[in-house]
Amino acid sequence: MAAGSGGGASGSVLFISPVWPERSSSAAGVRTSDLVASFQERGWEAAFASSSSPNSHTAELAAAGVATSQVLPNRAAELESVIAETQPTAVVFDRFYAEEAFSFRVRELAPSALRILDMQDFHALRAARQRAAEAGAPLSDVLSAWPDATSPECLRELAAIHRSDLTLVCSPVELSMLAGRFGVPTSKLVLAPFFAQPSPYDPMATTEGQAGAPAAGAAAGTAPPFEQRKHFLMIGNWRHPPNLDSARWACSEVWPALRQSLPPEHRDAELHLYGAYAAGAAQQLHKPKAGVYLKGFAPSLDIMLQYRVLLAPLRYGAGLKGKVVDSWWHGLPVVTTPIGAEGMTAPDALADDLAAVGQAAAPAAAAKQAPLDQATEGYIWQQGGQQPAAEQAQQAQREEWGGLCGGTTAAGIAGAAALLYSDASLWHACQQRGFKLLRLLYSREHNLGRVHAAVSAAQRQLGERRQHDYTGSMLWQQQLRATEYFSRWIELKETAAAAAAQQAQQP
Repeated sequence: MAAGSGGGASGSVLFISPVWPERSSSAAGVRTSDLVASFQERGWEAAFASSSSPNSHTAELAAAGVATSQVLPNRAAELESVIAETQPTAVVFDRFYAEEAFSFRVRELAPSALRILDMQDFHALRAARQRAAEAGAPLSDVLSAWPDATSPECLRELAAIHRSDLTLVCSPVELSMLAGRFGVPTSKLVLAPFFAQPSPYDPMATTEGQAGAPAAGAAAGTAPPFEQRKHFLMIGNWRHPPNLDSARWACSEVWPALRQSLPPEHRDAELHLYGAYAAGAAQQLHKPKAGVYLKGFAPSLDIMLQYRVLLAPLRYGAGLKGKVVDSWWHGLPVVTTPIGAEGMTAPDALADDLAAVGQAAAPAAAAKQAPLDQATEGYIWQQGGQQPAAEQAQQAQREEWGGLCGGTTAAGIAGAAALLYSDASLWHACQQRGFKLLRLLYSREHNLGRVHAAVSAAQRQLGERRQHDYTGSMLWQQQLRATEYFSRWIELKETAAAAAAQQAQQP
């Protein structure tokens, strides 16, 4: 599969990932699949290599015309074969640990290929917040938990970013963090959130993501109205720790308070839990007597059309929430926490709110708490009870959300969910705000256009960028390449062990 072949192709792109993308079970899988398809749509030849064993998702890629290979981290010959066959002009590493395991070999075998890191989310930030949540910190403090310079995950992730030529960042909040708090050059970063097709249920959607006529190619549809929807929905991959923690918190604290907060005529409402990999811990959440039903794997996201409210009481996490985008696409309002809403509000409104909070706070105190370029929603909620401007900003953030942001307590989330469930006028307004945010923030055409413009610019300027990338070059020095030498050592060790075993079997 030579670069430039295949009917005027723009090049050859190779994705390297620890897993095969699963469109049916994770937002990350949907986003990766969309990225692969976007290269193909622009004339690139696409290949995908994973260290996981081939499965049904591998077959889906192959059916879409993507060349697939299994490549183990410590098997140089396997990657050499893939590189020789694909001749990539760009290589996308799916998550930082894929970059750690494979980038040094890609650099050797395809030195002129553009190396792109797709973060998916800021893993070190999620880990820091998880530690804070598990230590019992209130949610407002979890929002301000940051990985520091002693965090191995953070250092590894930042090193992968600096070694790469371009990094795809899912959340605008995390892009701001990387550029502001961690000093990553903005030329190395591009915002790459979700890539949603226009919703057929949004009468204002167009292919450009602007207000106007119904989208061309999108089947016109009418989302079921408030009166025809019933019950609360939670959905997510239960292997993902923030999702399982959210469900446990919902069932133990939020849901009991929510049922009591509902008007008597709505107290027959139930909480339905859907998601992949529900075996094990998630099974314990099934309690019909309490109105909680574990439904298992959702056959289609169209189940969202039957529910009245999506409940997403996330206590920690990072990146953007695919369940929220899916809900808005189906006309389903969302009740969540500031963690769930982070990075998913209108950026202009958020900037205005932050400016108001920053001007009202004493400059020294604001600097000590958290600089505005890293604070975003977290700063607003952290300051909530301390100044009127922050209280007003919290309300503004609620009004921008495609649903209700219930705050940082179980009681607050329960109250917001009960209100949204029982107020048809409020529900309809929240539904329309969700459609608006979907058009504004997650237009497939706009967001993929931004990504590919950044890829093209990085390719044109590759030589010049690398000449001036002192931090990246420093990290490629031999004394700092521990991951490479560890991988080489493992390969030698495993090769020697295999040879010894083979010799022992000989008569």
